[in-house]
Amino acid sequence: MSERWTLGEVFVLRHAGFPFDWLESLGFSDEVLGEANLLLDDERALLDAVRAEGDESGAKALQDSFEQGRVPTLKSRHGQTSRDALERYRVRREVLQTRYANERTDLRLKLRERAADPAIQEAVFLSSPAMFDNVWARYLRGGEQKDTSDARRVDRQVYTYLQRFCAKNETTSFFGPISYGERTDADDFDVRTVASGDTSRRTFFSFWAVTELARAVGRERTLRPHLPLRLNPLFTVSPGRAACEALQLEVPLAEGAEKLLAVLRAHPTPAAAAQVLGLAVEEVMRSALPLVKGALLLWGLPFRPNDFTTFESVRDSVAALPALEARALWLARLDTLSRLKAEFETANLTRRRALLPELEALFTEATGKPARRGDGQVYADRLIIYEEASSPFRLRFGQRFTEELESALTGPLELSAAYGERVQQGFREQVRDALGTDERPVDLLEYAVRLRPDQVTGSRFSPVPPVLLDEDSSRARSLPVDFLGTSTPGGRYALPDVCLASKGEGAGFEVMLARVHHHLMLRSWLSAFFPSRERYSAVAARWLDADPAARGLVGLSIRRRNKGFYVFPGRRLVYAVSDVLDVEDGAMTPADVKVLPTSQGPVLVDGKGERLHLYLPLDDFSSYPPFAALAHPQVLHAPLRTKGSHLPRLSIGGAVYQRERWELTSEKLARPTGFDLFLAAQRERRTRGWPRFVFMRSSKERKPYLIDTASPFALDLLSHLSREAERLSVEEMYPAPAQLWLKDARGRYTCELRMQFTRWSEGTPPL
Repeated sequence: MSERWTLGEVFVLRHAGFPFDWLESLGFSDEVLGEANLLLDDERALLDAVRAEGDESGAKALQDSFEQGRVPTLKSRHGQTSRDALERYRVRREVLQTRYANERTDLRLKLRERAADPAIQEAVFLSSPAMFDNVWARYLRGGEQKDTSDARRVDRQVYTYLQRFCAKNETTSFFGPISYGERTDADDFDVRTVASGDTSRRTFFSFWAVTELARAVGRERTLRPHLPLRLNPLFTVSPGRAACEALQLEVPLAEGAEKLLAVLRAHPTPAAAAQVLGLAVEEVMRSALPLVKGALLLWGLPFRPNDFTTFESVRDSVAALPALEARALWLARLDTLSRLKAEFETANLTRRRALLPELEALFTEATGKPARRGDGQVYADRLIIYEEASSPFRLRFGQRFTEELESALTGPLELSAAYGERVQQGFREQVRDALGTDERPVDLLEYAVRLRPDQVTGSRFSPVPPVLLDEDSSRARSLPVDFLGTSTPGGRYALPDVCLASKGEGAGFEVMLARVHHHLMLRSWLSAFFPSRERYSAVAARWLDADPAARGLVGLSIRRRNKGFYVFPGRRLVYAVSDVLDVEDGAMTPADVKVLPTSQGPVLVDGKGERLHLYLPLDDFSSYPPFAALAHPQVLHAPLRTKGSHLPRLSIGGAVYQRERWELTSEKLARPTGFDLFLAAQRERRTRGWPRFVFMRSSKERKPYLIDTASPFALDLLSHLSREAERLSVEEMYPAPAQLWLKDARGRYTCELRMQFTRWSEGTPPL
C-alpha cells in the first residue's frame, strides 16, 4: 500500500489479573460435553425417524418438547424405529442428567475454593465492599449449601465476578494491572515476555471525592475571602453589563462591580481586592455574590485536576491560605486522610476492611456527603479511593516482528481512516443542513448551543452508522482494504487496541485489531507506572511537532471523568465552564475561534483566520456530530454487521477486524433452568457453531460477559441476562483459550495492547 502506519516506541499492556485456567476449570468435563453431543444426535435421530413416517406435526411436537425441557412421548401410531430411537434418547438423557448433577455438585465445591482464594477475596473487596460484606463473606462462612434457587443466585453472583477477574482486560488494581512494552532493534525474537521488576500498587483518592473535599473547603466562611474569584471566559464584559449571548445569560454591572472586575486579574481574592479598592472584605464579597450567582465569576479552591497528585494539590492550596483556625482544621483532616490512604496502600485485606470505614467516616464528616456512589454496580467509580497496580509482565518486540505487525495493521487502519472520513463527512453535511443558509461566522459556544443533541443525531446514545454486509454462511471471510473507499492523503493518528493470537510455540501470531480509538498516546492515567513521562508520549509529541497535518490541532478541554485524565501538550480550547477548575490559564475560549458555515460543512478557524481542527479526548465526542465535524480527520473502527443473524470472522489486510458474531432472540435461553438450560445452550451452540467460550451482550446491558457454555454458573448468568432482554448479541472469544500466550506459573492470561500508530504525511517520515 502507498500509505504506511508505524508503531510508536512504547505501548500499554492490559491483561486480566487472574489466569484464564481458573475460569476454564469451572466447566463440565469433556466426557459430559461429549455425552451431551451424543444426546443431541439422539434428538436428531428421533426427529428423523418420526419425519420418515410422514408425521411432520409429530416432529414439531417433539422439537417443542426438546426446547421446553420435557421428556418427549410418541403416539401409538409410530413405528418401532421411532420407538427404539425414543428409548435410546431416554436412556442417554437419564444417564447424562445423573452425571450432570454429580459434576455440578463438584463444580460448586470448586467455585467455593476459587472464591476463598485470598487474592480473589481482596479483589472483590476492592471492587465492591458491599458485595464482599453482604454476599461474599457470608457465602464463604456458610459452608456447603443445598442447591436451592437462592444458592444458585449467589453462585451466579460469585461467578460473575470471577469471569470478570479472569477474562476482562481492565485497568483496576492487581486484578487489572498496567504494564508496558517496547519495540527494539533486536531481530532474534518476535515477542518476548520479561519480568517488569515492579509489582507495586498506588492508591489514589477518586476525583469526585477530591472535588467534594475542595467544595467543602470553599464553604468555610472564614476561608472564602481568601479563595480566588475567576472571570468566566464565556462572558464578554462591556460597560454596564456582562453577557454570554449564546447561553442567553446577562449580568448587570453596577459601578462597584465594574471596579471589582478591574482589579481581580491581579488581585483575585476578595481579601486582596478589598485592600486595593479600600473597602471592607464583607462589602467586596457582597458585590461579588450576584456576579457568582449569575455565573460571571467562579469562586472556589483551585487545584490540579489532571494529575496523579490531585489530592495533594488540594492540600497545597489549603496550606497556601492564611493561618486561620479553619485552615488548620482542614490541614489536619487532609493529613489524616492522606495518612490513612498511605496505610491502606500497604495494608492486608483484614486491615483494609478496617481502614476503609475510617476513611469514609472522615470524608463524610468533612464534606457532609455519602462516601459511596452507585453501590453494588460492578463497573462504576464508587468509592472515595481507588487503586492501580503494576504488572509482573513486560513485553519486547523484535524488529522484524514490529515490521510484520505494522504491515498487518496498515490495511485495517487504512480502512478505519476511510470509514472515519466517510462518517465525518456525513456529520459535516448534517451540521451544514442544521445550520441552514446563514453564512455568518459564529463562535464555538453559539455553534454548540444551536446544535444541541435534540437537533442532531450521533453521540454515545446513537453511535456511528454500521456497515451492513450481505448474509454469509461462511465462518471466516476476507474483505478488500478499499471496500469502503480510500482516505485522502495526509497525516493521521490512531490508538488501537490490538490482540495477538498464538499460532503455537514458535509459529508466530495472528493479529487482531480489536478497537480503534481516535486518540494520541498522551500522558494519562495509563502512564501511572511508566518511568519516563517524556518517553511515554514521545511519538505523539513528535507527530504534533513535525507532521504538517498536526498544524492547527487544538485540544478540546473537558472536565476530568473519575480516574481518567489526558494531558494534551498543545493549544487547548475551553468550550464549557461551570466551575473554577474549568478556567485553564492560557487556553483559548469560544470567543477566540469562529465556526464558518460552508457548502461542504463547518470549518473552525482562529482569530487570524487559520484553519483549526479539534482534538477530541473522549470517544463519545467522535460520534457527536457538532464536534466530530470540526475534528481532525477521523480514524474510526467500522462496525461491520450483517443483514442477517450471522456475521463471519472478518479479516482485512493482514489482521482480523471483526470477531464472528451471532444475533438471536433471548427466549430459548431465558425459560429453561438447570439441566434443561445446559441442553438448550448445547443445542444453540451446535446449531449456530459457537465455540465453547463466547462474549455476550444483551439489549439491556452495556458491558459484555464471558459465557462458558460448559459451565452451569455461566449458563445461569446467561439465562438471567436473557430474561431481562429481548435480544442477545454473541461474539466468539478470540483469541481463543488455546491461543493465549501471556503465561506464568499460575496459567494463561487474556491481554490486549494499546498502541500508538501514526501515518505521516508524505515527505515527513517517522523520526
